[in-house]
Amino acid sequence: MRKVFILLSIVVVSSCFSKTGTFDAVVNFEKVKVEKKSGDLSADSTYEVSVVYYNPVDAPEYLKDSILKHTKLLLASWFDVKGQFDLNTSVQKHFDEYFRQVERNNLPSHTAFHLRISPDDVYQNEHVISFVFNWMIYEGGAHPNSGKFCFVIDKKSGSKVSYKSLTAEHETEFLNIAEAEFKAQSGIKTDEKIYDLYWFKDGKFHLTDNFAFTPAGLVFTYNPYEIAPYSFGLIELTLPYEKIAGMIKKD
Repeated sequence: MRKVFILLSIVVVSSCFSKTGTFDAVVNFEKVKVEKKSGDLSADSTYEVSVVYYNPVDAPEYLKDSILKHTKLLLASWFDVKGQFDLNTSVQKHFDEYFRQVERNNLPSHTAFHLRISPDDVYQNEHVISFVFNWMIYEGGAHPNSGKFCFVIDKKSGSKVSYKSLTAEHETEFLNIAEAEFKAQSGIKTDEKIYDLYWFKDGKFHLTDNFAFTPAGLVFTYNPYEIAPYSFGLIELTLPYEKIAGMIKKD
């Protein structure tokens, strides 16, 4: 077995820090990368992990804690991230356990664990910080699985923002606009039912809390198998800000 390695790199995203009493500044981040590979093992199983995430460096503690908490929720699908956040250690433990399972169960040569997680650029304004993570995992089989994990954090409270909390006073109107946009962006005629093609629960259109603020508008992401077969791929609905003006709480 070739020597394994873990790489940690840091890239600082520049911005400024507010001196006002209510925190509304742009937050600085360091980009942290953790990698681990088993190398080429010929007829044996392989292990490759590459994870990148943003670590806040100058936000208030409550905001830092919240951002890392929700980052850990994504990573917790594969790694033990309880207690002190040390992804290098978590990945090493997962690596060791993976090969113990391979040896213990005499798994076939096509067994593999390949995981890549990388974030898009952070989008933020004076009220919120928005994160989008792209992920891909392959554990043997016909094809890998992939998708996006999004979350939005309120700068003042540190709470995760749901779309309903943004549109509480205009939820029905907001959903009507979202459904019309979904049909338009999916090429469905206005008088056609979308429930024959998509798996919306109880035959009723719904939005997901897997959404992000972007320069183009609010983007809602449905991962493969969530509302459609794998062949449909990643489904994204973009609601331009001009079409939902006045429906989103400004604070």
